[in-house]
Amino acid sequence: MADGKTLNERDSKLVQWLNEAHAKESQLEGDLTAHISLTEKKPYAKRLRQHLTETRDHKRRVASRIKQLGGSTDGQLSVSGVASAVGEAAGKAVAAVKGPVGTARAVVTPQAETHLRNAQEELREEHVEIAIYTRLEALATEVGDRDTAQLAKSIRRDEERMAKFLDAELKRLVKDVVRSEIPRDQRASTRRSTRSRRSSASSRSTSRSGSTRSGSTRSSSGRSTGARSSSARSTSGRSSSARSTSGRSSSSRRSGSTSRSSGSRTRSGGSRPSSS
Repeated sequence: MADGKTLNERDSKLVQWLNEAHAKESQLEGDLTAHISLTEKKPYAKRLRQHLTETRDHKRRVASRIKQLGGSTDGQLSVSGVASAVGEAAGKAVAAVKGPVGTARAVVTPQAETHLRNAQEELREEHVEIAIYTRLEALATEVGDRDTAQLAKSIRRDEERMAKFLDAELKRLVKDVVRSEIPRDQRASTRRSTRSRRSSASSRSTSRSGSTRSGSTRSSSGRSTGARSSSARSTSGRSSSARSTSGRSSSSRRSGSTSRSSGSRTRSGGSRPSSS
């Protein structure tokens, strides 16, 4: 109880849920510290350290809000005169147990598998925290506590970003496990690569075949065009020759006709009697 203050029903419920959030942050502080010490993958360890800093800040801000409401995080809370246990000590106890368990697992488990199992636990805990702060925000909104609602919303966003990172990290860590424990010829990527190479070779072969057929078609087309052109020229030549022959024939006919006409006039003139 803070300063002998007895909380009303609204504030006592807010303090109760804030204490649950505070206990979870205390637990995760211990979990993250242990996981960082077991992590050899530098980018992953860096993100864990960043979230450890965020977790400590969340814990501090939640404790501050509890005190502002008149509650306490020291294990004693007066809720309408009834003492209630808080969860920080329990959270620390759970973290104290999980740390050695994680260390023991790391001794008998390959590094890639250790990273994967730790990330799986972290992702599960992040979703628990998201649920805690979601319901805390909803409660604070329903009872008109804007400060607590804003606090819960802000922390929830940090947890959602971390959950998104861990979701992607799990997939990367699974790939690490596959590379370290599964022979190359048993991996899906090897089979896909083989199929891809076969498909590519088949595509190139088809392309070359198509190019050959296209060249043959163009050659055929060229020959056909040449033949048509030659035929046209030949036909044109024959037509010109015919026209020349026709011209000569016509000229000959005209010449013969003129000759016959001249002869006729000569014969006609010779038959006329001469005058004495």
